[in-house]
Amino acid sequence: MEYTKLKDKTDGIITWLDVNDVGALDGVLRSMVQTSQVEGQTEAQYDNYWASIRALCKTLPNSPIRKGQPTALPTQVQAIADSVVNRVVVAFASITDIELVLDTVMPMRNTSGNKFETGQEMAEYFGSRVRRLLTDSYKAGNWNGELTKDNITGLSLPVKEVKEASE
Repeated sequence: MEYTKLKDKTDGIITWLDVNDVGALDGVLRSMVQTSQVEGQTEAQYDNYWASIRALCKTLPNSPIRKGQPTALPTQVQAIADSVVNRVVVAFASITDIELVLDTVMPMRNTSGNKFETGQEMAEYFGSRVRRLLTDSYKAGNWNGELTKDNITGLSLPVKEVKEASE
């Protein structure tokens, strides 16, 4: 791997780490990235560093490295979206009386009548809805891709016009 390619990829990892909590792995990943970004190494060494970083990132529940086509979102925006989605999933998954929620508040997942079987399934469902909302809002210009000082998105949702009742 060429140095410039490794640098671009690892800079994205650092950007992602700046807004996502990975616990004790934060220091390990940052150290690996810093070591890998030393110029003058061979392409084989850069390949080995990237393989190690990629392997470590695979252990994360919400990895900064994704398969398939790269996202159209800038790295910083994607990192913030990942952080918000993770917080939403954790919040839903931590509901203590989840059976009550599954049976009363969210008995149906969609119009096909599929029921949420577990709290984790419901949490992941809402996490994916939040990801879609943030992505679509960024692309539409309703969200600037940043977090406020209170660590919230500051997302401005469009307001539906209320029709006046006819007399």
